[in-house]
Amino acid sequence: MLWKKTWWETRWPFLVCLTVIFLVYGFTFGWGDFDAARWEARLRRSAELSESERQALNSYQGQTWALWFKLALNIIWADIAAVHGAVCLITICPWPTSRAAAGLFTFSLPVSRRKVLLSQAAVGFGEMFLFALVPSLLLPLIARFHGQWFSWSDTLIYALLIIFGGAVLFCLSFLLTVIINNWFMAFVLVEAVVFALFFPRPLETRPWWNILGLMAGESYFYHGQIPWPGLLAGLILSAVFIFTAIRIYERRDL
Repeated sequence: MLWKKTWWETRWPFLVCLTVIFLVYGFTFGWGDFDAARWEARLRRSAELSESERQALNSYQGQTWALWFKLALNIIWADIAAVHGAVCLITICPWPTSRAAAGLFTFSLPVSRRKVLLSQAAVGFGEMFLFALVPSLLLPLIARFHGQWFSWSDTLIYALLIIFGGAVLFCLSFLLTVIINNWFMAFVLVEAVVFALFFPRPLETRPWWNILGLMAGESYFYHGQIPWPGLLAGLILSAVFIFTAIRIYERRDL
């Protein structure tokens, strides 16, 4: 089946990316206990935060959300989405000539180009789903180990917000790869967008149009509200990107 072929070709990049995310987790938290005084001092030095935001963040739950969902996982998932959306169209072969031949062989099979692209996009996004979900589910366990508490339901909500809120980055990279026919240029363009949205003040609450704020679940953390309008708009835009990519590829001569 097509999805099995795609998974077989992308399994090693998937495992490498998952390992990188776990390493980022380790560097972010240091696998140590929660130092309340040190965290409070760091919040005081952040001039961009309001007093109400400092109070909301000044806890173990606030630190975990800020360091993992708002900063580390937010940016690393967006970066991997830019890469993964671009390269999931490429057959993983060590030589360019073999890559081209394998791609032509795939599209010569008795299946439509639409099915081929949809299977590659589905497997690629499924891997992105695991990138966000698997490491995040460790947070409640790590919290319990250190005598703290972090909600399982909140963990799931934050992870799903990153996955579905950031789907537009994956789909945009997928579309640009089809249009430009150059995965590296597509990655660079999407990465430039991510870079511009992330800086200059990482802890600052982002405006409503900033997709990284939606992915971090800022409205859920500060106000307990899931950003349904933003999620719906992002998913519609993602579907448009994928449909456009398929239509372009269906009309292109290989």
